[in-house]
Amino acid sequence: MRKIFLGKPFHWLVLAIVLGALWYMGATLLQPRNFHLFMVILLALTAGAMIATSRKGDRLTREPFENDEAD
Repeated sequence: MRKIFLGKPFHWLVLAIVLGALWYMGATLLQPRNFHLFMVILLALTAGAMIATSRKGDRLTREPFENDEAD
């Protein structure tokens, strides 16, 4: 399962929180009623998720990047 679900369990927890918040905002029809508040919350969720899950040296892809400087 680790090959399918890359990342730490904390990353998946952050994803679940963000998806839950987005579902709640959609269920309460926040986007058509108060678009500016919706956008502020969306940007804050995005920034918070990026800050919470970004660490130097973490593996983000399945395959490592290749340095093709031999061309």
